[in-house]
Amino acid sequence: MKHLHATCLAIFSIIFIVGCSDTSSSTSPDNSGPIYQGPFYNEFLACNAGPDYSDVNAREMLSAYKELKHDENLLWSGVYAPKGDNNTYDNGWWELMWTSKEAADAAWATDDKDFQAWANKYSNVISCDGEGRFPWSFYLPRPANSFGEVEGEDGYFASEFMECNFNEGKGPSDLRATVVEFNTFLDGIDGGPYFYGVYYPEFEDSPSDILWGNWHSDFETKEAGNAIYAEFGTEMQVKFNEVVACKSPDTYDSWMLVNNSGE
Repeated sequence: MKHLHATCLAIFSIIFIVGCSDTSSSTSPDNSGPIYQGPFYNEFLACNAGPDYSDVNAREMLSAYKELKHDENLLWSGVYAPKGDNNTYDNGWWELMWTSKEAADAAWATDDKDFQAWANKYSNVISCDGEGRFPWSFYLPRPANSFGEVEGEDGYFASEFMECNFNEGKGPSDLRATVVEFNTFLDGIDGGPYFYGVYYPEFEDSPSDILWGNWHSDFETKEAGNAIYAEFGTEMQVKFNEVVACKSPDTYDSWMLVNNSGE
């Protein structure tokens, strides 16, 4: 899988991150409080439409991708398409979730003839920068289905990402403690299908200390959840604001393509 040419159309995209049942929760000395699962090794690839792009060709490409035999260490895969015109990045994204960096590197170094044939066939539909991929350590603070299944029958759901930086004197342990409180807060409200996750960059010159992901079943559910949070989450937001400063969120239409996580 030395070169990945993927499609990230205006209607397909994804970041539904689910945990692997064989990967246990983890803690470390510089962090406090429980997490559900992680870290996983997630890679984002920037994607752009090619000269042969169309909705029909993109759908065909994604369907063909699903039929490939994927590496056993690839837990999840999907694509994202920008929603609206206010995102920081105007390109789409492909995300790969691996058991580890070593597993990801080994897979990228493998010459898979079927994969190469698929990549070559659709290279002019939408291409992704496999050489310039961005790696992150991903943590899932609670089961993705805590409040119901987020993805629809066709794999669709709504995604929101925020780039955040720690305030002076704050760090991962402070965020984790706040996340524990956030879990308690969520258990006390009814906002519809929703889950979230936290990414820490594993590449140099990252513009943010963390990437925070929110995932809803659709944008209508997202807006309803935001209204509930605005009404009842004022104190919770103050606690987050003490730890991190976040940019305005980027939003994406999202679809899951591959899920080998066991959940």
